[in-house]
Amino acid sequence: MRKEKFKILLSTLSIVALLLFAVGCTNENEGLTSGKAQIQFKLTDAPSLDYAKVVIDIQGVKVGVADEYYEDDNDPFYDDNDELDEVEWVTLNISNPGLYNLLDYRNGEMIALAGGEIPAGKISQVRLLLGPDSYVETKDGTEYPLKTPSAQTSGLKFNLHETLLADMMYSFVIDFDAARSVVATGNNKYILKPFIRTYAEAWGATLRGFVLPPEANAFVQITKATDTLISLPEEDGKFLFPGIDEGTWKVEFIADTATEYTNFVMESVPVVKGEIKDVGTVTLVK
Repeated sequence: MRKEKFKILLSTLSIVALLLFAVGCTNENEGLTSGKAQIQFKLTDAPSLDYAKVVIDIQGVKVGVADEYYEDDNDPFYDDNDELDEVEWVTLNISNPGLYNLLDYRNGEMIALAGGEIPAGKISQVRLLLGPDSYVETKDGTEYPLKTPSAQTSGLKFNLHETLLADMMYSFVIDFDAARSVVATGNNKYILKPFIRTYAEAWGATLRGFVLPPEANAFVQITKATDTLISLPEEDGKFLFPGIDEGTWKVEFIADTATEYTNFVMESVPVVKGEIKDVGTVTLVK
């Protein structure tokens, strides 16, 4: 059955945050403080194959700016850089603090989260401040609290090493892999152990297309070396993989085994940084 097949796949659920900076002359940046940049965070995700909902209680966003990059440990909740005098932590204005069901935003859908001005300089770390009300809903409709140790105080943190120049435009993507981040510990208990990657949005490639018919109940899986991503198409068959690495990807169209439709594979699909690769419409047959 399809559920069993999902268990052997590396499913990905992403929070993608685009940091958009105002660009150009004074007239185009009216209201922007000199020497600073305007940033905005947006959320999006790839589908979850294991949960009906993954709801994160987001209460704030902070960005760490410094003259030099610093390294943090691998613990996403314990911060070993709070005492560094050279790090300036900027709290952004969050549009609507509260609950965000990540599964509401996929295949390129996004929602504005937070924004504000930050000084030009080197970004080393971003933090999401989480509230106490995060939860997951399993496929049978049961809700369980999603524990987030220390994220309500020091924040859920991840490293991002980029140099930001004053009055320039930058766009970054934060990819939150919930399939590897939501951990079932037994006895219906779930904890958040974040697995996050970041990359410059302008440097990534996009792969898109359609898979039909809807009766095949198919998902799309792409693979390149050790990277595997999955998309669940929209009702019209549309799928989208934004911000992927340049190179050659294997694209698989995998039907629900109960439908008896035959899978289809594109062995080598080249994608180029900064460009959109459209593979067209793939129609599965029995």
